[in-house]
Amino acid sequence: MKADRTIIVFALTVTLCACGQRVSVNAPKAAPAAKSAREERLVIAYEGEEGKTALELLKSRASVRTSSSQLGELVEEINGVRSDNGSYLIYYINGSMAKTGAGNYLTKTGDRIEWKLVVPQRTDSKE
Repeated sequence: MKADRTIIVFALTVTLCACGQRVSVNAPKAAPAAKSAREERLVIAYEGEEGKTALELLKSRASVRTSSSQLGELVEEINGVRSDNGSYLIYYINGSMAKTGAGNYLTKTGDRIEWKLVVPQRTDSKE
């Protein structure tokens, strides 16, 4: 009897596969992709110049306020847009977030430098 059941299940599986049918299992669905927890606002963009730092070029194009830190100069404000209340100014090189301070990055002709204000999105636990 057990052998007959195994043969029937096997035959049914082969038949369904041969017909292009798909057996589905009620598995839990994957959670939707998480939304970005922050907003990025473009503040200023400019082209790199061979041998000049990103900070040097920024200061030549905008009103900039900085402060000193252990890592060098920290950009706190660009043309009246400032880091505060959890938001911060960061810069991107050719679309990728910079991995070094703006005062240390020597730009190259053709580089696109973008400074953005990154604002964390507040999430309310009430739904």
